[in-house]
Formats: sequence, C-alpha cells, structure tokens
Amino acid sequence: MNIPEHPTLLGLDTAGSSCSVAVMKNGEVVATLLEEMRRGQSERLLPLIHDVLDDAGLELMDMDGFAVTTGPGGFTGVRIGLAAAQGFALACGKPLVGVSNFEVMARAVPDCEKDSDQVLAVLIDAKRADIFVQCFSTDLSALTEPFSIAPEKMASQLPEGSLLLLGDGVDQVVSALSEAGRKIVVSKVNPSVDAQYLLNIAIERKLFTHDQGRISPLYLRAPDVSLPKPKPPVR
Repeated sequence: MNIPEHPTLLGLDTAGSSCSVAVMKNGEVVATLLEEMRRGQSERLLPLIHDVLDDAGLELMDMDGFAVTTGPGGFTGVRIGLAAAQGFALACGKPLVGVSNFEVMARAVPDCEKDSDQVLAVLIDAKRADIFVQCFSTDLSALTEPFSIAPEKMASQLPEGSLLLLGDGVDQVVSALSEAGRKIVVSKVNPSVDAQYLLNIAIERKLFTHDQGRISPLYLRAPDVSLPKPKPPVR
C-alpha cells in the first residue's frame, strides 16, 4: 500500500458503547469526537464524520487511508463500523487497516499510570455474564490471546503480577480479583474506545506499509440469535 510518509487519515469506532471518529494530518490528530451511546451508532456515525472533517477543514476525498476497530463488541456496532470504513476506502480508492478494540484501549493508557512489572488487562463488557479480555505488557506486547470468561473464573486465567485494569468491564471483576488476592489498580483512562489512539497505532506500527487483506471482525462468541422453530407439518 503506497501512502505518503505523513498521511491524512480517518479513523472510526462503533464497536462498543460509544461512537468515535478522528482525523490525523501530518502525523498529528487534528480533530476528534467521541459520543457515549449504547445503541444508535448507525444514525450518529455519518454526522460525526461530517463534523470532524469540518473541524479539520478536510473532505473525505482528502484522506490517504482509513482505519477501523474490528471488535469485540456488539455485533451490530462492529458491522456498522466495518461496513462504513470499507465503503469509504472503496469509494476513495484508498487503503483500509483494522485494529482490535483491545489494542486501542491499551494504547490509551498514559505512561504515568504504568509500572514495568504490571500486566495491562483490558476488560470489555460483553453485555452478558462473561467479559471479553486480553492482556498486554506495559510496552503493549500481547501476553494473551483475546478470550471470553466469567468474572469469577478470571483470577486464575490472567498472567501473574500486578494488574492494571481498564475498560468498561472493570466493575464486574474487581470484587472477584480482590477476593482471589490479586493486586489490582484501576486505570483512570476513559473506558470507551477513542479513535485517535486507533490512528496512533496505525502510524506507529506502520500498518499501511503492508496489505492486511480483507478486514475481518473479531467475534469472541456466537451472535445472540434464536433460530425459528420448525413449523408443524400440514395435515
């Protein structure tokens, strides 16, 4: 993928309990908006993009590339973001890269909160009895694969060491981890995904220098869909 050394990029997230859009120009985030919402991302995404581009004094066709979060999160939210980003990339003829919500949230933690021996545990509310989890070192190297687990079983499944907890699933696990004797600290970072950190990752990891292929959503469980019951035979 050929893009300028200091590209103009649009990043977006609709996978969680918010909607976030950011624009980067010349290596710096120049406009960003984040709105908390449990649902309604499909209605708010395009207006937010319009406002962010307006703030940056740019048009969609000015973008050199696009970045989107891939989940996990709500099935509808993940699909909204991916579909929008893929549509923009196709319409503009520009590349698209994807980053997991876990990575974006871990990137948002400021250095002042980190100790070198800590484990960053990103906890995403799965809206059911389980929690979506991935752990990182303080240099943002992945220590575990993403997984889903019940809060009461989490203490034994996390890496050893002091835990720095972040994400909108933190409140559901604090008691269980404390009772299990785990040393925990709760991050003060916003538990919602902020698209500006998505763009930071895209540049820092030079994601636009290689082809990621088709961006796939990160789902950690089957959708909450009930199959229709078979109809009784006609007599």
